[in-house]
Amino acid sequence: MKHIITKNFPGERVLLLGNEAVARGAIESNIEIAASYPGTPASEIIDTLALVADEVNMHVQWSTNEMVAFEVAIGGALCGKRSMASMKHIGANWIMDPLMHAVYHGFNSSLIIVSADDPSGHSSANEQDNRYMALMAEVPALEPSDVQEAKDYVKIAADISEKIRLPVMIRLVTRICHSRGDVVLGEIVRNPAEPNFHDDYYRDFVLGEGIVGPKVIPQLHEILHEKLNRVEDLAKEKSLFRMERTSEGSFASVGIVSSSVALNYVLDFLKYNDLRGKINLLKLGLTNPFPEKTISEFIEGLESVIVVEEGEPFIERQLVGVAKGHNPRLKIFGKLSYHLPRTGELNFSAVGRALSSVLGLKYDASPPKEKLEILEKSSKMITPRTLTMCSGCPHRAAYYAARKAIKTVSKGRYIAMGDIGCYTLGMYPPLKFMQDVFCMGGSIGIANGIAQTGINDPVIATIGDSTFYHAGIPALINATFNKANIKVMVLDNYVTGMTGYQPHPGSGQTATGLQTKKVNIEDISRACGIDFVKIVDPYDQKSSVAAMEEALKFPGPAVVIFRRICAQEYLRIARRKGEKIIPCVVVQEKCIGCRTCVAAFGCPAMGFDTAKKKSYINALDCTGCKVCITVCPYGAIKLSEE
Repeated sequence: MKHIITKNFPGERVLLLGNEAVARGAIESNIEIAASYPGTPASEIIDTLALVADEVNMHVQWSTNEMVAFEVAIGGALCGKRSMASMKHIGANWIMDPLMHAVYHGFNSSLIIVSADDPSGHSSANEQDNRYMALMAEVPALEPSDVQEAKDYVKIAADISEKIRLPVMIRLVTRICHSRGDVVLGEIVRNPAEPNFHDDYYRDFVLGEGIVGPKVIPQLHEILHEKLNRVEDLAKEKSLFRMERTSEGSFASVGIVSSSVALNYVLDFLKYNDLRGKINLLKLGLTNPFPEKTISEFIEGLESVIVVEEGEPFIERQLVGVAKGHNPRLKIFGKLSYHLPRTGELNFSAVGRALSSVLGLKYDASPPKEKLEILEKSSKMITPRTLTMCSGCPHRAAYYAARKAIKTVSKGRYIAMGDIGCYTLGMYPPLKFMQDVFCMGGSIGIANGIAQTGINDPVIATIGDSTFYHAGIPALINATFNKANIKVMVLDNYVTGMTGYQPHPGSGQTATGLQTKKVNIEDISRACGIDFVKIVDPYDQKSSVAAMEEALKFPGPAVVIFRRICAQEYLRIARRKGEKIIPCVVVQEKCIGCRTCVAAFGCPAMGFDTAKKKSYINALDCTGCKVCITVCPYGAIKLSEE
């Protein structure tokens, strides 16, 4: 057994990460096809399933991007295999095209979308709430409120998906994905389905009409609505709603509606204020289609309701509409009334303050004494740090070389667009290489546009290897097609480093560790029509600077691939092999305190002693990459003899 999620002991209680619980749910639900593209906070779902794929007879893959992952899941469902595609919330943007088509089709098996939303943007560029995506696509959205439900809702989603023949979204949030909790295991029964292609889209319409077109699209849309009308009753059958009513006491006319992780803050508040069972409470495990019958039943006779939800006021807005028809005098509080913040994650304090305000209770904002003591102790243990790339990161060396080349060729003037990955940290001091970053693949695409403005400065796009495969190729073709004079720096460290070192098409192995053919970035670049393609090792600063200088002078689109294994991945391999890491050291007699190593290069293994006015290197952090030896203008750094 490679992971606890394959234990087949129904009723046993185990401790699981939220994403591991989803993976266990997929196994218990007889999911046979699981695909994804790495993206925090969703990555561990496929990471975990990949460990046990052979053991449970499941096809598990990292796809080139989220759209392909969802299309793989569609293909599985079309052939009668229960299928699942998981992704972070921004990644789900990529699936909208096939999703908007998929809702008009009908499968003989379940099709699940797991969207891991990221309120507060802990590892994301925005806080988008994908319940609105479910609303637009017209698919059911389920919201588990704890780790146990994260597992259980996969089976529920699979059952609902098969009964209504629609994709079903499970909307997670970071605090569900990355929290650990007790999970009671269910039974594992793996029954491989015999593959058999089937699609209602063609069976019911093409044969009758000859073609799916304007005549039948409205009919398909009507069928979609008929399917959605059945969802609330199915959700009730699956106990996705939990209603607690009271008719006595001072809060009998008040209700709380909540979903997802926010429910836990509500339950804690009720517990600490001895209000459980003394106030009306409705927990929604299904939020789209909006359960109007359940909501209207709950608000009957109430004077006020406060909605506590993670993300946008999705429930609150729709509750307003239901209340107009069923309880027009109902007072509704939540994010729209500014009792709860519309940005960032909720927490116990924010929820406690809001509920206390609505209920007219005194709220003590001061943290418990025990919490203050823990915070004081932990503050002394944690070393403050800024956002930066790891010690020995080859991306830092690539940016440093590019800066030197730019200084020579264009006197330091340039415009650089960044992309999404570890290398995004090159925006921060001391490198501050890129001026702007947007989305996956956006660096090359936006650089295309900048180059067409007639701007005189060199236009550079920086993109990682995994992101290049994900979204960079079409924009690179566009550069050739439209003669955009851009210089593309591909930062190739062999893995999808930002999300946990997952393999990609250039790694030579699949998610489950099987050897596969490498798809080389240089071959793709040349196939895209790029005439200038150079590969350099960023640790070799002389060659890297020369390659960038040549690219900057080249009259047309150019690609420089900076190829060197991720420093953290290298350390793992070296430790497994028992190889000794020889760190660098500052020769104090030669150091003049110019600070070039810390102020311009900025490796976190390096520091500056303000008393001695000398640089130093922390041997425990140093990876021995030796780039700092070439960075120091006075030859004051060398490899340690120990």
